[in-house]
Amino acid sequence: MPKKEILIIGILLMIGIIRFLYFIPTPPSGYFDSVGKKVEFHGTVVDLPDMRTSNQRLIVKPKSSETNILVVAPNDIDIEYGDEIYVTGKLETPENFITNTGKEFNYERYLSNRDIYFIVQYAQVDVLSHDNGSVVKKYLFKLKKSFMQNINLAIKSPESDLAGGLLLGTKGDFDETTRNEFVTTGTIHIIALSGYNITIVASSVIHLFNLFFRKIVSTGLGAITIILFIIMAGSGASAVRSGVMACIALLGRAHGREYDAGRALVVAGLVMFAYDPRIITDISFQLSFLATFGILYITPRVISWVYFIPARFGLREIAGTTISAQIAVLPLLLYGTGVFSFVSFPANILILPFIPITMLASFVSGFAGFVSLDFAILFGYIAYIPLYYILKIIHVFASIPLASIIIHNFSIWITILSYLIIGWWIFRPQK
Repeated sequence: MPKKEILIIGILLMIGIIRFLYFIPTPPSGYFDSVGKKVEFHGTVVDLPDMRTSNQRLIVKPKSSETNILVVAPNDIDIEYGDEIYVTGKLETPENFITNTGKEFNYERYLSNRDIYFIVQYAQVDVLSHDNGSVVKKYLFKLKKSFMQNINLAIKSPESDLAGGLLLGTKGDFDETTRNEFVTTGTIHIIALSGYNITIVASSVIHLFNLFFRKIVSTGLGAITIILFIIMAGSGASAVRSGVMACIALLGRAHGREYDAGRALVVAGLVMFAYDPRIITDISFQLSFLATFGILYITPRVISWVYFIPARFGLREIAGTTISAQIAVLPLLLYGTGVFSFVSFPANILILPFIPITMLASFVSGFAGFVSLDFAILFGYIAYIPLYYILKIIHVFASIPLASIIIHNFSIWITILSYLIIGWWIFRPQK
């Protein structure tokens, strides 16, 4: 590696370490005195409300404060991004919890990475005024909300929930059984806005474009698809980071220059680390980085494993990138969730080739709703077929006995050892 690149990497590392030690924001100490007590405060809703079946979750920035507070309020109150609200409720700090797989989820760190240090459960909320946020974000969120309303009118549930997950990263109102089926089959990534999702989906899209355009054109269209996906999802920091990783993977695979793309991946990761060192503990960033790494470096080694899959329609390439991304993220997922799916590979192979056309039909249906509900319903019928197929595949594979197992003792040391073995396998000298 040239000395100039080593110097750049060293500088970025030092900046990140210094920021981590001295400039990471901490919650105002005054709030801790109120933990466990009833509080009242004015604040502004700084993100799109997260609607749940029984409540809605609001990220609220109190006046004259740099911290954010997660407010859990009834979902029958009409609250939008940018609303100024008056909150009354008991102030609490986030607590880690044990998942249904027996793993501890670090909820405190998850929220602190988003500058959220306190929670108000069962809050009483009164809306005081509107339009106090960014005009750009306001209209983006309105577009997203209207778009999802069009899809819900044109496509029935749960297929409409899947369409929302594919296009916007929303998990919708899937019941617990359906959510568990996504986890069991290793397909949860298609409805979760992460680097794993964006990278796999983007790879599938670019292979579809390759059927009709030259490689350079299809790569550009793939990058545009990623950008549109991020904008529609709300352009959050997690989505932007994931999009950057996905673009690097697409460019590297398109031009066959793994070394250049690999260097770009490292530099991009270090720039993000220097800007906000907390991303090093962000699971979305970790999955983004690893999935991109897998597609760049593992795909060339595993593509020969799937020689029996037809190359037509990019099926072999999709299979190769799917395996590669899953190999790259598997140790981290086992450490974090403990779930190992035996049916993940066949389920993904049967689903991912249909993702591009499903996304396209769902997108057209949602967009057509701005013109005519009849057009939206027409395209909704077209989108319903692959959406139904995807959910059916997931249900069938999840119904197989021992489709997945829970590994309780996959420690951090086993995770590190796993990545050392993967690294040795990738970079060992070739005979």
